[in-house]
Amino acid sequence: MNTTYFLNCVAGNVFGSKADPAIPQHYYVGLSTTEPSVDGSNVSEPSTGAGYGRVSLDGRLGEPSDGVVENSSSIDFNESTASWGTITHFVIYDNETVGEGNLLMYGELSAPRSVEASTIMTIRVGYLKLSALNPA
Repeated sequence: MNTTYFLNCVAGNVFGSKADPAIPQHYYVGLSTTEPSVDGSNVSEPSTGAGYGRVSLDGRLGEPSDGVVENSSSIDFNESTASWGTITHFVIYDNETVGEGNLLMYGELSAPRSVEASTIMTIRVGYLKLSALNPA
């Protein structure tokens, strides 16, 4: 799902009606224990004090096919040092720092994942599918 912020950013830049903010040059994937909202709110990322951090998508995405881009390599998060709770969604931001940046996209995981201490959360190749088209 794309946030309203991201859809407006893309449309403004593509059609030349609003170039600020520019389309982000870098994207970062994160995790959430809550379902985000299309307005960019309601994201609950795990604590950085528990070893959590967003992961850069630079060089990890393949070429688009039918309007969809997938991760071409696995995405490994840092090893957790404490519980991250039950992860239900992935989130895509334009900033690496947790608590900063604009939420651009989000989606539900195929199954919720309980992340305890000493766990490495991984998004396997081809499991992250990003599109500028929202589901109907």
